[in-house]
Amino acid sequence: MKKSDRLCLQRLLRPQTIAVVGGKHASRVIRQCDKLGFKGEIWAVNPSRNEMESRRCFRSVDELPAPPDAAFLGVAKEQTVELVGQLAMMGAGGVVCYASGFAETGEKGLKLQQTLDESRGDMPIIGPNCYGVLNYQDGVALWPDEQGGQRCQRGVGIVSQSGNITVSLTMQRRSLPVTYLISTGNMVGAKTHHYIQTMLNNPDVTAIGLYLEGLAEIEALSKVAIEALRKRVPIVVLESGKSEIGSQVTHTHSYSLSSDSHLSKAFYEHHGMIQVENIPQLLETLKLVSQFPPTNSATVATISCSGGEAALVADLVSATGLEFEPFSKDQCKQLHSVLGDKVVISNPLDYHTYIWGDKVSQKACFQSVYEGAQAITVNILDFPTPGVCDSSEWDSAVDAIVEAKQCTGAKVAVVATLHENFPYEVQHKLVKRGIAPMLGLSECMSAIASSVKYARRAEQVQTIKPLSVGSVSQGIDRLLSEFQGKALLKSAGLSVVEGALADSKESAFVVAKRLKFPIVAKISSITQIHKSEIGGVVTAIESRDTLFDAIGSLQHLGSEFLIEKHLAEPAVELIVGYRRHPVFGSIFVIGAGGKLANLMEDTAIIYFPVDRKNLIDRLSSLKVGRLLNQYRDIFGDLDAVVDFLIKLASHIEDASEQISEIEINPLFVYPKGEGVVAVDVVYRYC
Repeated sequence: MKKSDRLCLQRLLRPQTIAVVGGKHASRVIRQCDKLGFKGEIWAVNPSRNEMESRRCFRSVDELPAPPDAAFLGVAKEQTVELVGQLAMMGAGGVVCYASGFAETGEKGLKLQQTLDESRGDMPIIGPNCYGVLNYQDGVALWPDEQGGQRCQRGVGIVSQSGNITVSLTMQRRSLPVTYLISTGNMVGAKTHHYIQTMLNNPDVTAIGLYLEGLAEIEALSKVAIEALRKRVPIVVLESGKSEIGSQVTHTHSYSLSSDSHLSKAFYEHHGMIQVENIPQLLETLKLVSQFPPTNSATVATISCSGGEAALVADLVSATGLEFEPFSKDQCKQLHSVLGDKVVISNPLDYHTYIWGDKVSQKACFQSVYEGAQAITVNILDFPTPGVCDSSEWDSAVDAIVEAKQCTGAKVAVVATLHENFPYEVQHKLVKRGIAPMLGLSECMSAIASSVKYARRAEQVQTIKPLSVGSVSQGIDRLLSEFQGKALLKSAGLSVVEGALADSKESAFVVAKRLKFPIVAKISSITQIHKSEIGGVVTAIESRDTLFDAIGSLQHLGSEFLIEKHLAEPAVELIVGYRRHPVFGSIFVIGAGGKLANLMEDTAIIYFPVDRKNLIDRLSSLKVGRLLNQYRDIFGDLDAVVDFLIKLASHIEDASEQISEIEINPLFVYPKGEGVVAVDVVYRYC
């Protein structure tokens, strides 16, 4: 996509004139635009029809009265390519390409897609292989199918790579206000970051939802994600199609721990994007962060008339890292005056059913809780089946909630434990009164916890640097020997275990005398990465005789040996891996090292450029990170680890050749003030 597309995309998404080309699908677009009340002009193009949906048809796009702001092409793939070229030459604002049969079908389709990309010039296109655009602000429906949305002037924007999921999202009955819903398809022209940027330029977009099947153009996405965080427009992401990275390369320990899902998760965390696991979470989280600007307080209060519900929500609060705000003495007194001696006054509050149906008492109860110091209060309320049950007492409870909210101005959510137990009409009523109607206890608590995490990351936005991916070298991969790799690290000022090479028992003994026993003997090789797995390492060698025995046991593996000093037991063992990823660029993978590396799978991924605060935060987030922040009598030197990583990053960035991989496993971390030492090293150029 060319630089000018950012401006042109606005014209495509908010057009004044629309051209639709084709038959059945074009006709549906006109009907959907009419349904939403589009006020601009719609020009139909079809050489074999005189009119379409009460509009006269032009024979070709050349007959149009002016270049359209937006065009929808509901024609075959070959004709789509031709028409895109014509519309680009005319100066059209952009095109939605509905046709499939492009890159998603294989090599032949990929070539056709490349031709499509070339034919568009500077003009942005959406698709191909997509449903198109629904702009509920302006009543624009470049959309060839049914859709269940309605006009909305302020709300969330949703971008989805899946067409059918996008159709389903239009049918949501969760009172989520949606301003834009865009099906992106193959993303030949407009990419994810362009949609985000356009929405950020619209002050009526309160949050952005993404359904992604993969990440691309990371540098641009990184920049716009940071801009969104700076503007406090939350981005909520559901990513599908996760797979392991690097199936074509040899894995070392940290590489096998770094799947694509790990990398994308780290990317989202780095940029303050909220990642969710399913569509209900996506919609409920968007609803909450759109309704209530996120704050850094994790405190909640919950109200129900059931001990079972109170217990369930207590478990969820604990599991998501939220906290119950204790009631003050005044609150306890007020609640006792309303509820009496039979109710235990505590948060979470189970007020039983003594005041059920009594709106005055319910309002007094709810208002007392709302006046607390918590960031948000959650009322749990499941509604009866409409048309089957008498809902008058539930209506009374809703009125009590609304009035108590109006008196306090508190942030209030009403949640139904079962999605189907929340009538749409009641949801809509609550939204209009500034109350978030949430569907599902787990979705609600997860959304609140995510909102808090987002707010805390947003406070650090000034320290977040955009990713710099650069290009990946296409050179021949070259593995250095461990001795060579350690020599390079040592020359960069990094601490490595002291050692030297030997080619016989006698020369090994000379090295051992200089280093002083005990020592370690390893096979020196540029083909064997994990020496211990083939019996290529002998530790704790205490004498000349045991050294000779060790060398003898290694000679069948090679003729050169690395003799190193045997180090004292560390406080902590870490694994430090560096990778040059083709999509994400330079990354560190850090976690529990030594024999625990694969067992614990306790890792953090850190993107370049690195900074001290982020390194400390990511290390502290690990289970093994507790050992770096004093756990019982263990207190690893966290500052020394961070210093080591910063020096290592500088060495990588300053290297004359591109480094594709460094793995240090283990990195011995000693008690505070005693530093770190790289013990085993894999070092690879490309």
